[in-house]
Amino acid sequence: MARVINDVLLVSPNAHIRPVSIELGDDNCIEQIHEGHDPPKGSEVIFDGGGEVQAMPGFIDIHTHGANGFDLSNATLEAVETIAEAKLAEGVTTFLPTTWTASPEETIAMAKAAAEYRENQRFARAPLLHVEGPFLNPSQAGAQNPKEMRLPSVEEIRKINEICPVGIVSLAVELEGAVSFVREMRSMGIITSAAHSAATYDEYRTAREAGLKHLTHYCNQMSGLHHREVGLVGAGLLDDKVMIEIICDTIHLNPEMIKIAFKHRSCDQLMLITDSIAASHLGDGVYPLHDTEIIVKNGEARIPEGNLAGSVVTFDEALRHVSRITKLTLNELSKTCAANQAHSLGIRDRGMIKEGLLADLTLLTPKLEVIATYVGGEQRYSA
Repeated sequence: MARVINDVLLVSPNAHIRPVSIELGDDNCIEQIHEGHDPPKGSEVIFDGGGEVQAMPGFIDIHTHGANGFDLSNATLEAVETIAEAKLAEGVTTFLPTTWTASPEETIAMAKAAAEYRENQRFARAPLLHVEGPFLNPSQAGAQNPKEMRLPSVEEIRKINEICPVGIVSLAVELEGAVSFVREMRSMGIITSAAHSAATYDEYRTAREAGLKHLTHYCNQMSGLHHREVGLVGAGLLDDKVMIEIICDTIHLNPEMIKIAFKHRSCDQLMLITDSIAASHLGDGVYPLHDTEIIVKNGEARIPEGNLAGSVVTFDEALRHVSRITKLTLNELSKTCAANQAHSLGIRDRGMIKEGLLADLTLLTPKLEVIATYVGGEQRYSA
């Protein structure tokens, strides 16, 4: 008997928003999309949306360090599982565990923890690792540890990649050897992203020619826009093809900057991320982080020196902010939640609601609150 998610509003890139029933196949994929409010005859309705629940492609968070009290730098299976489970409550079905600037040994330990989770991905999927740092500019350290920052090393990434496949490396493109590093990463099929960088626009263009694809947490810890040197922020506004990570918590970017980004950049270029840390899901308070602490107050996470330290925003909350600020249609915004991330990473089996693709689905109330999350047609979260 066919299993169906009945009478939901389909919200997917380049598709008209309309009531459908989504038939789930036995192969973890979407078997068929049936038009209208009624389920196909003889089917088993496993969820009924009542014509109001919105079905979106499962969110893909390509930049997240932690959640619910754990960070990837804990370097344990328990940490990765806790993050993966917390992500489901945000509507995230695929995430990239993201490292923190640390010693080579500590980074290897993080990769091993992510690799162990990949053997049994019982919560959100974690196909690849995002290595943020240690190849960063100390002048743009933010909350990361400048003492562990070093020049780009292809060999270091090769070692990590042998343990857990690396999808993205975020680095400062002005560092010595960065351009040849970017070129080598491209040959290995690994995306490079400009991050924690004081690069000039010319240095950015050189890195782009070598294969740079992304900008990490746009506007934060990167060279700003100036009328005589537009830097990386200006590069994001000028380059029509670079993919741009954006933390839409209204803190890392205020509402006006979010408006600017979505006004001048296509939804085909923008990717929502959380950049979440262990304090995410925990509310205001003081929490340990490596050799310092994080102070969360009114949704802002900062180290004692005052620097922002990642975010505590959830993915669904970020979508609510963007929807409210930009007034863009949900099917257009859905590109920024999953399709762009999947396309950029070369993952072709998810990112849209389409027959033959994985049944990774996020079901939301009219207020864009997550009501259920399906991974491969299996409900793994219910509000």
